[in-house]
Amino acid sequence: MRQFLTVVLVVGAIWLGLRFYNFAKTEVREAEKKETVDAWNKPAPGKLPGMPASLESGLETAKQDGATGLADWLARNRAQVRDPRLAEIELDYVVLVGGSDRAEAKRALEAIGRRIRSDSPVHARYEQLKKAYE
Repeated sequence: MRQFLTVVLVVGAIWLGLRFYNFAKTEVREAEKKETVDAWNKPAPGKLPGMPASLESGLETAKQDGATGLADWLARNRAQVRDPRLAEIELDYVVLVGGSDRAEAKRALEAIGRRIRSDSPVHARYEQLKKAYE
């Protein structure tokens, strides 16, 4: 009888240990997932949401390089940037490229117009640029 109780206690301890391990693993995964989402969504102070603050320095450098620098930056980082910040950056690109290539500016403006809605924070700027490039 004593051996049977020992086996039951050992099996019970193993079972409880596995349950605790699975619970802890699930909690850690969810905490990491939440931290990753929260960190990604945190914009730079004073900027529109949709881009992590860590990309701001590279964006400023790309803007200083002109339209080609900004186009290259967008090609590299487009997957990490969401609207409305993406639309704002693309509108900056329209302004930079508009002086030398109006056709490219119109093409980029049309692409932005298909994507943004009328309640977007950049819609007023889009409308102004649309009138300027008609």
